[in-house]
Amino acid sequence: MSTIRIYVKRVESTVARDGAMVSAREVGRKEVTSMVRKVMNRATILCPVDTGNLRSHHRVRVKDLKTRVKGEIINDAKYAAAVHDGSPPHTIRARKKKALRFTVGGETVLVRSVRHPGAAGRPWLVKALVVAVNEGWRFQRTNQSD
Repeated sequence: MSTIRIYVKRVESTVARDGAMVSAREVGRKEVTSMVRKVMNRATILCPVDTGNLRSHHRVRVKDLKTRVKGEIINDAKYAAAVHDGSPPHTIRARKKKALRFTVGGETVLVRSVRHPGAAGRPWLVKALVVAVNEGWRFQRTNQSD
């Protein structure tokens, strides 16, 4: 068995900046898309389910920016933020009709407003990020509504 050793004393190369940026962006887009999909799959599993509507509203968006690629996981159900972050105690008032109608103990009740006690948050999206964090990725939480 023989050993071959190769020593490189000096290497020079010229890389076109535009070509390097395009290549880097392609690789970055593939990596970010793959990771965002993994996190979204985990979020779908962890998502609280009653009717399945909340679970079905997950979507992924990957954007190419000037010097980086940004991936987002979005849940655009109207009540997603209230379930994820929780809600403080609040009053629910009748809007379109003059009363709220519901059944308590077999009796139908009509009232103009009710006090909701609030609800604890169930942050399934944040919990799903453990997939990315375990692989050394960073994340930033945004509170944007599109």
